[in-house]
Amino acid sequence: MNKDLETDLASRQGERQEGVITLVLTADNHLGCAGFGQHPRKREERQQRLRQAFQQATNFAIMQGVDLFIQAGDLFDTATPDERDRSFVAERLAQLKQAGIHTLALGGVHDTPAPLVGETAPAPQMSYAQLGALHYFPPVPAQESAELEPVMIDVRGTRVGFCGRGVLPGQQGDPLLPLRVSSEIERADLALLLLHAPIEGLTSESSLLDSRAVVSQSSIARQEIFRYVLAGYTHSYQQLQLGQTDVIVAGATQQVDFQPQSSEPGFVFLGLTAEGIRWCTHVRVESLTLNSLLIQTRELWSAATTSTPTELILERMRPFCHSDAMLQIRLEGELTRSDYHRLDLNQIRRYGEEHCFALAIDDSALSLLPEQDASSVETGERFSPREELIALAEEWIAATSDVQEKQALTHTKEELLLAMDEMKRKR
Repeated sequence: MNKDLETDLASRQGERQEGVITLVLTADNHLGCAGFGQHPRKREERQQRLRQAFQQATNFAIMQGVDLFIQAGDLFDTATPDERDRSFVAERLAQLKQAGIHTLALGGVHDTPAPLVGETAPAPQMSYAQLGALHYFPPVPAQESAELEPVMIDVRGTRVGFCGRGVLPGQQGDPLLPLRVSSEIERADLALLLLHAPIEGLTSESSLLDSRAVVSQSSIARQEIFRYVLAGYTHSYQQLQLGQTDVIVAGATQQVDFQPQSSEPGFVFLGLTAEGIRWCTHVRVESLTLNSLLIQTRELWSAATTSTPTELILERMRPFCHSDAMLQIRLEGELTRSDYHRLDLNQIRRYGEEHCFALAIDDSALSLLPEQDASSVETGERFSPREELIALAEEWIAATSDVQEKQALTHTKEELLLAMDEMKRKR
């Protein structure tokens, strides 16, 4: 723990008093995530890092003696986690309960079983709820008749009401429209909404892969029930106020993909009252680092160097490679197919696998040109198929001294050009 955080936490101890609700908010822990097609040893190390990050959040909650521990969705990366991750979470929840901390959890997009015809398997969190280790809010399809039922918890004389709203894969629209809540929430001194959904303006388009539902900022600002919205889904920590509602997005506890995030992984330590936030501290956890390297194709075929394109990429990679780095290489620009095949991507991948924790090569911004439509990197000249034909025909015409052959070549050139022009008009 860094010195600044220790100083901040020491000052918070003095601020705690009756009426201040303390809690740890975490989300998008994605336990069990196993991507990248890695070697089994690295997959195991990655899953261990995910567990350690979640344990940092639970240990912090116990050390600080908070009132509440809230998990806002995607605790697991799948609806069928393995027994090791299930047992690990059970142990952490038992420690929280023994410390007198109330735990609430919300179903996420990844760890909610897909709705199927017939009997659907229960979410993995349900077994913990049945044993009294937490209260679980499952996501449900947005329906006009759906009414949110609050959970009421008495925290040292303050009645705190909680509702949960999540989204299912493929769900569309704004899950807060309409927002209907049981009148029981009116008994709460402090009302909080746990949310696992994309929020307008906070989630990039590239992250909207598993849900088409988006909560508009105006729907949050218009609602008058909840003083606080504690959210997951977006992997970056964020805090903002919309109308009279404070929105806190926990962010992920580890970097689980190659999407750039605006904050480092971690969880949030909060002090809340009915009048407003007393403190909101983002606590970083030990995590992998994400590095992104952009390489333009014009840099790879330069007259100023004798190195091959592959050697140039490896040279650019080296400063970003270390055992805790996730490196993404983005190739951008135009090149011919033969130039593309001159890149030894297998060698680049092998180097990345040996010297980084994970490597991804993104070539989606590459444009492959036909050989006859290529640009010369050195001169910047560009030849269309029509210009190439003219140049070749003129070369042949100039090379022959036979008049009849010159006439035949000239006639053939003109016929081919007319045919190319006709094909172009038909497109």
